[in-house]
Amino acid sequence: MTPRQKQRLIAAGIAGLVVVAVAAFMLRPVPVTVVKPERRDVVEVVVASGKLRAVRQSMVGAESAGVVESVEVTEGDAVKTGQLMGRLRLGETDARLAGALASLRAAQTNLRGEQSQLESDVRELQRARELAERKLVPVAELDAAEAAERVQRAQTDASRARLEEAQAEVDKIRPEFGKREVRAPFDGVVIERMVEPGTSVSAATGWFSIAEMTTTEIYVETDENNLGRLAVGQPAIAVAPAYPDRPFPAKLTQVGPNVDSERGVVGLRLLADKVPEFVLPNMTIDVNIEVQRTANAVALPASALLLRGPPAVLAVVDGRLEKRPVKVLGRNPDWVAVDGLATDAEVLQDARGGREGQRVRAAAAAAGPPAGAGGRP
Repeated sequence: MTPRQKQRLIAAGIAGLVVVAVAAFMLRPVPVTVVKPERRDVVEVVVASGKLRAVRQSMVGAESAGVVESVEVTEGDAVKTGQLMGRLRLGETDARLAGALASLRAAQTNLRGEQSQLESDVRELQRARELAERKLVPVAELDAAEAAERVQRAQTDASRARLEEAQAEVDKIRPEFGKREVRAPFDGVVIERMVEPGTSVSAATGWFSIAEMTTTEIYVETDENNLGRLAVGQPAIAVAPAYPDRPFPAKLTQVGPNVDSERGVVGLRLLADKVPEFVLPNMTIDVNIEVQRTANAVALPASALLLRGPPAVLAVVDGRLEKRPVKVLGRNPDWVAVDGLATDAEVLQDARGGREGQRVRAAAAAAGPPAGAGGRP
């Protein structure tokens, strides 16, 4: 054997060893993490963010124009129905009312005097008639008494008319005092104050914005692609980012009615079963709306589902990965509910980490993912 032949033989041997080594390496079982299906509720939700707002909100102010004299409340204050919130300066209204009241008191005094005189004249006329019937006084004296009674009655009627005019003037001016005061129309919270003492205002100027917090709604927007999964009456969990550890239940009460075609979103309205005491008008609220619940389902981590092609998983069978088709009943970011898979099957936890036919060495997962409550916003 020549040296060249020896070299070729050695090279062929080395190449064969390399091929054998590579084949052994390729055929060596790969360690993988597997999980078994478990029974659980798989909840699918739609997540959205918006604001909490009062169903009833009103702008209030004085019915008259003038200059603000005092402001009794500010933003964040709770007010009761009828509570004084501010008032205008009196201006000439005070003087007008004082004059009208003085005229009213004078008219009342004058009427009492005229009525007293009328009563005296009526008694005198009665006495004159009795005496005239007995021929004890001349007819002229009776005529004089009758004339005096008629004159006094006319004067009394005129005095009564002046009293009514004075009372009418008081009644006309007095309501202006009510118009200069701003009072709360309902129980609520002051969410905005637009005036300060000294501010000139018209009758149409708003002084305060009040929100009735006993009835509030959560308004959020979501992608219009979620419309097919949303329905009035679906339960939800609401969370204020400022109080993440204090969620509260709510219910979807309205979907739409219009879609914002430019942004591709639809508005949703939800009502809370009971509004927590910490909520404030226009507070940011995140909601998880439950759109589907698959109860006591055979469930796998969402990562176990093959993302391409028909729904399937990679199950370990005799040391190799085998594709098993499944029917998806429901899913969320963490879990998927499936049908068509035995509960004792060993499934690759992360379907991206294997391929069909691959030799594997299975190891059970340390712990499954938490129950998910997320959804596609």
